[in-house]
Amino acid sequence: MGSTVISGLRARRWLLPALLTLAVAGCQNETETVEPTDTSYYQLEVGQFRIYEVSDTLWTNYVRQPQPRFQFRERVEEKFTDASGRTAYRVARARRNTPTDAWRDDSVLVVSPSATNVLVTRNNRRTVELVYPVRTGYYWNTNAFNEQNPVDKADFHYKQVGASFTTTSAAGQATTYPNTVTTGLRETDAEEGGEYINAFYYFRNRQVYASGVGPVYRSRRRFIYCPPGNCVPDPTRPFAGSVRTEVLIESGR
Repeated sequence: MGSTVISGLRARRWLLPALLTLAVAGCQNETETVEPTDTSYYQLEVGQFRIYEVSDTLWTNYVRQPQPRFQFRERVEEKFTDASGRTAYRVARARRNTPTDAWRDDSVLVVSPSATNVLVTRNNRRTVELVYPVRTGYYWNTNAFNEQNPVDKADFHYKQVGASFTTTSAAGQATTYPNTVTTGLRETDAEEGGEYINAFYYFRNRQVYASGVGPVYRSRRRFIYCPPGNCVPDPTRPFAGSVRTEVLIESGR
């Protein structure tokens, strides 16, 4: 019957594991057991850290401009209860340009996991990063808890569930995670068939989470194919744009 729609708070009725009792003819009852939800795709513990290798590429006036690589470290600094009564974690993000440089404070995230979803607050804006249970095709409004335009690239979905995923660092170090989920914007589904959001503009946001680990890969692409005015768009030659990729290269406590 197509993909099941999960939107905002209505999604909660799908997300709690339960025992469903089905009444059948003759007043006979049968019980169907729903497997417990795997909520390990965004692991959090005070003292835990993750280091990501970040690569940026910019396009300006049709010119591609690779930027120097750098690193982000996300470290869980504190566990607390937020104003809504949810358990939350304060995650400090730091940056360094090379592995020998000292870390410098960059920003702070608040991550709030539960049995139904994972919420992340950055720059005073709360978004829905994951919903549980993870099932291929499920989608949700990432801006359900903020003032963002709900139709502005809001619908995320699970592109893959339970698949292995391999990341590769700039030094060629490959790491394979056997059980991952991949989220992405539903609007870009046609991209894999060679199509784009439209002839003039393209945006993609992909994130991969490994069970028992957390976020291991993030990719964001935004392209504008034509300058202001009339032109013939060429998707192989952006007029302006940016690509950012974050790859987990180290984690621990």
